[in-house]
Amino acid sequence: MDETREWYRAFGLTEHAPGALATRDGGVQLRLEDAPYRGIRRIGLGVDDPDDLARLAAALKAADEGMEIEHGETLRFRDPVDRLPYEISVAPRYDAASVDVPAVNRPSAVERRDVPADAVLRGSPVQPSNLTHFVRGTRDPVESIRFHTEVLGFELSDALGDFGGFMRCSDVHHNMAVQKAPAAFLHHISFECDDVDEVGRGAAHMLELDGDSHVWGLGRHAIGSNYFWYLRDPSGNFAEYSSDIDRISSQDGYHPKDWNDGESLSSWGPPVPISFLAPPDIEEVFAAMAEG
Repeated sequence: MDETREWYRAFGLTEHAPGALATRDGGVQLRLEDAPYRGIRRIGLGVDDPDDLARLAAALKAADEGMEIEHGETLRFRDPVDRLPYEISVAPRYDAASVDVPAVNRPSAVERRDVPADAVLRGSPVQPSNLTHFVRGTRDPVESIRFHTEVLGFELSDALGDFGGFMRCSDVHHNMAVQKAPAAFLHHISFECDDVDEVGRGAAHMLELDGDSHVWGLGRHAIGSNYFWYLRDPSGNFAEYSSDIDRISSQDGYHPKDWNDGESLSSWGPPVPISFLAPPDIEEVFAAMAEG
């Protein structure tokens, strides 16, 4: 526990209380707990006001999917597909800090003269803006997507047939993605940075501390378009530095291309390592989850 907390502090998060880790703009968005194996203990979502909470409670009851629902200041239930605990409460929206757009030189347009690039002069530690998304396993991607879109009100951004899908509850391309797996394991959590230089600077710092934490990067995803660099925390979870992810203003205005399996993971970058597709501890995690 202590080693993992220290790792996320080095990653750029701020610890407000033991295990309660905050991003620069989003507040506390990650909570760590002692556990016999790594995984998801709770999923927290925010809504704007008590009326939203009441509407969600009504939608859950109307769905009649055998869930036990607690409705007070926090709405608590387990999703009917994977039995993961959800907690939904009224929470303020976060405002991302305003940052200057660095001048970029191109062959056709020179924006910066007589000074080095902004990124090479940065000396302050990287601070991720927010926890932009997480990806988890599900026993039934089709049912999981149906529940999140039809009952909880998520929007589907992209899907990969019956293998999984990318869903959002904001204008970010995806806040959660699900993929077919024997159990609802945590694949990765992703933290949004101001630009690709912060992705590279953050990863370089973490690799200086522990070169074995490298998983995959630097690259650019196809679905979502974001730059990425994945690292492994001391407990075995993947944490991603990310930037420049797609924003969607309206579902009707978004028209993604049809992705095939070969191009959906990355537009460019190093070859996908086997450890990214099948984390080295995954069989151990699945066995522990099966035992409860």
